[in-house]
Amino acid sequence: MVDSGLPIFTPHHVGIIVTDLDVAMNAYIGDFGYSFYQFEVNDGNATLPGGSPSFSLRLGLGQLGVNLIELIQPVSGTTLYSRHLADKGPGVHHLAFSTTDLAAARTGFAAQGYQCLQDGTIRGLVNFSYYLAPELGGIVEPLQLSCDLVAFLIQNAKLYVRNSA
Repeated sequence: MVDSGLPIFTPHHVGIIVTDLDVAMNAYIGDFGYSFYQFEVNDGNATLPGGSPSFSLRLGLGQLGVNLIELIQPVSGTTLYSRHLADKGPGVHHLAFSTTDLAAARTGFAAQGYQCLQDGTIRGLVNFSYYLAPELGGIVEPLQLSCDLVAFLIQNAKLYVRNSA
């Protein structure tokens, strides 16, 4: 096995850009049996450089067994996500991997020559980066979850109940 110099990672989720979060969550619930927690990410609780100062996103974190998906609906402002939706349409945006040393992960990805598209944070939840990694087939997100994750979800996330209409 070759030592890449990167810290140990754990697969975390697949990030998918959607045009309508409710429609997408209903489809994943109906087709596969996922359960979702949803919350809003905006300029009041997150930092996403490279876009407009004011922005809003709706996120749905879905779980099926140990599998997680993150559905992202750009609502307002310009973000990496809204640009992806405008340029490429809805679909898979990134593969996320959890690490306990995000600084080392960032250094390692830079040393590999991967282009950093964005560093960001959702306060109380996660710090992350997006890297364009052609050899890996697209965008990779190393992330470091906050130890305040449970408190963030209790305060900000709501269980999504499928709309049967």
